[in-house]
Amino acid sequence: MPFTRFRFHIVFATKGRAKWIDAEIEEFLYPVLISSAARNDGKIITLGGVEDHVHLIAAIKPKVAPSHFIDRTKSESSGAIRRNFRRRRNFKWQVGFGAFTLSALDYQDAVRYVEKQKEHHRRGITWSVFEEIMEEGFEEAA
Repeated sequence: MPFTRFRFHIVFATKGRAKWIDAEIEEFLYPVLISSAARNDGKIITLGGVEDHVHLIAAIKPKVAPSHFIDRTKSESSGAIRRNFRRRRNFKWQVGFGAFTLSALDYQDAVRYVEKQKEHHRRGITWSVFEEIMEEGFEEAA
């Protein structure tokens, strides 16, 4: 049986960077993201975010393209929010996303970074590579 250990740091934002993820939405959203990931052959190890975006550390089975996993997880979660929150009937994620592979060396730092998103943003201490890509709208880089 083959052994793989693919870990990804995934980032995606609300459409137009709207600040739609308040405490109530977050409490609902995170379990939905976890269950959606499991249905799509992945596992969310940790997640965190702020009002307009989320970060996930995820393991994805090698038979699944990361883009498919992310698109399905985003689609299922936005649909669940629209169905369950009248005031968020227009909730959508941005079209793109950021996905970065993690080595064994940077894995723990990435986990800590994701778990402390609110603190990092409150203090203005963010990893520029992730935040700059989000500001650019996740245009595909070559």
